[in-house]
Amino acid sequence: MWPAIFMKEVILTGKVKEGLRIASGLNPGPTLKLNNTISKQKPFFIKAGVDEIQNCYDGTINLDISPYEFKIVKPDYEITCEWSPGTIETFWLVKATIIFQEKTYNGYIYYPCPSPVKNHKDNIIELLAPKIENIKYNDHSVVEVSVDKVKIKKA
Repeated sequence: MWPAIFMKEVILTGKVKEGLRIASGLNPGPTLKLNNTISKQKPFFIKAGVDEIQNCYDGTINLDISPYEFKIVKPDYEITCEWSPGTIETFWLVKATIIFQEKTYNGYIYYPCPSPVKNHKDNIIELLAPKIENIKYNDHSVVEVSVDKVKIKKA
């Protein structure tokens, strides 16, 4: 089944997958010697004026949209920062609506480009959102994003 494209939105359904838990700081022994990365990056996102980023949980939700892949074509925000000594990265953030168990949350697609931390293909969408109660690995969720911001293709 192809993702639904309605007028101005792409609607993607995916399954929550476990990541390395480095973004949230919950990795007990990160191999890249990085941990808790979102809390270290968030002050730069706030300084760049990212709407409501302070309300987002200090971690990401990894949503597997296989057999599709996404490509960001027009980010809402592009932020380059040295968030850790010697680590300069550019981040793209795209406004998105996350729907889980019939509740909606305003959040972002989070995309480090390129990144020594990113270790997955573009079939995994990393999301920044407020804390979503009861969400767990293998749950299904929906993401809505503006059709002019992201392109989807079958992998």
